[in-house]
Parts: sequence; C-alpha cells; structure tokens
Amino acid sequence: FTVVVKINDVEYGTGTGKNKKEANAAAAKKTWEMLKNQPESPSNVQAAKLMTSPVTSSPVAPSNYVSLLNEYSQKTLQAVDYSNRTRSGAAHAPVFSCSCMISGVLYGIGTGSTQGAAKQAAAKQAYEKLNKESALTVCFAFKNCIFLCFFFLVAIILFMLLLLSSKTNLLFLNNSSICFKDSAAELVEKVKDMAVGEKPARSQVQKLAANFDKAINKQEEKKMSDSDESLPDLDTNTSEENESPYTVNKRFLRKFKNIMPIGAGGFGNVFKATEKIDKRTCAIKRVKFTDKVMREVEGLATLDHENIVRYYCSWKGHDHISFPDSSQKPEVILCLFIQMELCEQGSLENWIEKNRLDQKYNQMAENKFLQILEGVKYIHSKELIHRDLKPQNIFISRQDKIKIGDFGLVTSVTYETLTENRGTKSYMAPEQFGDKYGKEVDIYALGLIWFEILSAFTNHEKNVV
Repeated sequence: FTVVVKINDVEYGTGTGKNKKEANAAAAKKTWEMLKNQPESPSNVQAAKLMTSPVTSSPVAPSNYVSLLNEYSQKTLQAVDYSNRTRSGAAHAPVFSCSCMISGVLYGIGTGSTQGAAKQAAAKQAYEKLNKESALTVCFAFKNCIFLCFFFLVAIILFMLLLLSSKTNLLFLNNSSICFKDSAAELVEKVKDMAVGEKPARSQVQKLAANFDKAINKQEEKKMSDSDESLPDLDTNTSEENESPYTVNKRFLRKFKNIMPIGAGGFGNVFKATEKIDKRTCAIKRVKFTDKVMREVEGLATLDHENIVRYYCSWKGHDHISFPDSSQKPEVILCLFIQMELCEQGSLENWIEKNRLDQKYNQMAENKFLQILEGVKYIHSKELIHRDLKPQNIFISRQDKIKIGDFGLVTSVTYETLTENRGTKSYMAPEQFGDKYGKEVDIYALGLIWFEILSAFTNHEKNVV
C-alpha cells in the first residue's frame, strides 16, 4: 500500500507498507521530518510584523473577543473578516492559525489547537490594537482641543485690550472738546451752595447728560456747515485780511484762494477759484437763493456726461451780492454757492465770434454741434428738458469739449402742466409760451443754435436785427 500526506493541497511525505496502517505511519513519519526541517516563513511581511510570537489561546478565554469585534463592526459599519485559515502540526496535535482583517487591513494573527481558539486569539490581538489606536486618537484630540482653547483665549485677551485702548482714546478725545456753559466763578458759587457729600438728583444727572450731548452736536454742526440762515457766516474783516475783495462768505474764503470774477449778470456772479487743499481750479457760481437755483443744483447732481458741466458740490450762506444789470445796490442776502467744473475756453458764443473767419470753421462747428446733440440726447434720456439752450449757456473746456450748463430752468417731462413763458425769448419754441410742451422745445432751440453757428451775422449784427 502507498499513502501520500497532503497539507493545504501540498504533498509532503509518501509511505509504503504491507497494509494501510504501515503505509500511513511511514508517510506521517516522513512528513513530520520534512516539517521539522522546513524553515519558518510567514505568509506575508505584514503578518511577520504583527506577530513575532503568535498569540496562543488559553484553554479558557477570559473574554469573547469575537463578539466584541462584532459589536465594534455594527457600531462603526466596518467589515471584520477572518481569513487565511491554515492547519499544521501532527495529526494528533494539529495547530490552526487565523488572520483578523478589519476593512481590508490586517489587525491580528492567532493560533490555537482548534479553529475557534485560533479565531479568538486573532480577535484578541485585533481588539487590543484597536484599543491602543483609540487611546492615541483621544490623546491627539485632547491635545488639539487644548491648543484651540489656548488660541481662542489669546484672541479674546487681544480683542479686550484693543477695545479698552479704543475706548480710552475716545474718552480722551471727547474730554478734549468739553465746554461748560457756566463760567469758572459761577461753578465755584454752585459748588459752595452744594452740601458736603451731597449727590445730585437723578433728574439733574439726566438733564446734564442731555445738555452735554446737545452741546457737542451743536459744535459739530457749526464746524461742518455754514448753511445756517443766520449771519455768523459773514467775515467782517477787511478785504486785505480775508484775502479777497469779492466775497465775505467764511466757507468760500476758508476753502478757496485766488478768487477772481469771470462773469456776472442778472443771475448773480461766477468766480474762478482754486481749492486750498487739492489745488483744483473750478468755477463757483454765486446766486440769490431761490427755487430756480435749487432746481439747477438738483438737475446737475443727477447728470454725469462728458458734454455736461460737472457738478462738485454746493452750500448756502450769506454774502454781499451786486447786480450789474440792475440799479439795485449791493446787499447782504442768502446765496447759493455752486461749485462746478471750470470751462476755460468760455462760452460757445465767444467761440463763434473768435473762430468765425477760420478756414476750418465749418468742420470745427460741425464737431461742436454734434457734441451738443450728444449732451441734449443724454438730458432727454433722463426724462428732463433743459428749456434754456442757447450759445451763452453752452461752454467749452480746456480739452476743447462741449459742456452744457445753466440748468436753472430744467424740468421733468412727466409734469402734466409746465410753467409758461420760461426761457430766453429769442430761442424759445412757440409752444413754450404756453404750459403744454415737451422735449421738442429743446430741439427747436438746437435748430436756432445751428443756424446761428452757420450764419454770417456777427453777434452785434444779430442783436441789431
């Protein structure tokens, strides 16, 4: 008889005998000798790292580690698998081995006299490794928590220091501007009348706080604006002291220098002036304060186009104003000061007189008129009517750009009833003498302006006609 011993489908010893028993014994002996002489070789590198000395289960397991790992799998939704099960050793003393894999990662290798014991040993090693990793994770999280708490504590301290610093500065600034209504002598008398240790009534404290706030607000308003309609905005100094013989308005004198008149009429005066801070030279129109000039400011403030005079700002204040076109004497009245872009080449009327004889006049005139059309088109796009288009109200900038100005008669096309007889008569459309008209009145004026540009009449001849 011949018997071959196979372990895990691997042939080891072959034995022969007169009967099966002898053949089995011979095959087992050869197999045992082969196993003893075979060098140790773990199935893989990871198994060798995990197990320098395999965990062998004791006859009585102190805990059911397989059940513990099953609970862990259910809680964490990670797969626990027992693979690479092998058997070695003699038939009468077999040795079983088993690997424990958690989500595809080898966590433990165990051996035992039975498959169950090997499984428990592998589960024990895996469970202990999981506990060790969990402790490390908790320790790392605790350290991170301590670091974050320290960081937030430092941030809070810095914020509080910054807040205290800003409040201290604010109190210092507020204290530097405190002013008392009572004089020093009056305060001394009031302190004498107050009994020692006497506390002011709550109503007195509230009244003092309210009056203090009002005093500060009034001071700020006085510093920021001269638009008060009383007369504190007049500079009573002589012309040599206030640097200009043309105005006594404090804000005008405080903000501007080199104030020079460049135009005057029934509307008021126009000055050329340079801002003291940014050195910008601009035009300041000073007119008597009326609804008409307020309409001009409101109209200019809504417009932003390269062919519209740029509006900067305006303010109210009292000033001496003269009327060259009337017999009125100079008087102190409430005025509106309008700060605008300075058009250094003057009005279109002056440009026509100056360039009429130029060989390229027609070409230059066409360019100017096209710019006027663009400006009027923009005004109409804003649902506004200028109502007073004429060469005297159209200006030319240093860059030779047309700038439409004088929006004193501007109005909205949405008004059902408009004011009658508004505008310069020689440029007014017939319907403008009534109260029913629209944008067409500006088109009528444009036609007259174009005719005037191309006509051979001088300004003097036109006035005679």
